[in-house]
Amino acid sequence: MVQKLSLKGVSIQVINARAAYGTDHLLGVLKVTLECQRRNLTLTLKPEIDLLLRLSLTNQISLALNHAGLKTNQPAIIIIYSTNKKKVYTVESRIMKTVPNVNDTVLNIDKESRFHIFRLLANKRICTLNLDDSFITKYLIERSALIIK
Repeated sequence: MVQKLSLKGVSIQVINARAAYGTDHLLGVLKVTLECQRRNLTLTLKPEIDLLLRLSLTNQISLALNHAGLKTNQPAIIIIYSTNKKKVYTVESRIMKTVPNVNDTVLNIDKESRFHIFRLLANKRICTLNLDDSFITKYLIERSALIIK
């Protein structure tokens, strides 16, 4: 639906809000994807799928869709990126007029997002540790950069 609101040269990705461990995690993984695209090292031909794979810490599309794919009646994050800021603002404006209840509260880090991320890592015990959110974010970004074909 939101892809129809895009312009040429603007990428839109809609993901499950639980797949991102806050804004810094999301932006860090997006930077990894964009750098891989610049170096022609993406995991797939489409950077949108590469981002989904890296957020999910896997090279398997089915697992990435299960973890970070959009779910019915679940909060979502709309990611818009391009080298043209003006086009990004135009697309953002279109989306804000079309999509109801748009706000950034889904990017807040909470226990539920922490549990979702650590379930992905198959390490539920670490979820109970009192780890700093900054440390977790850096760890997740580093792990996303290590995903290979």
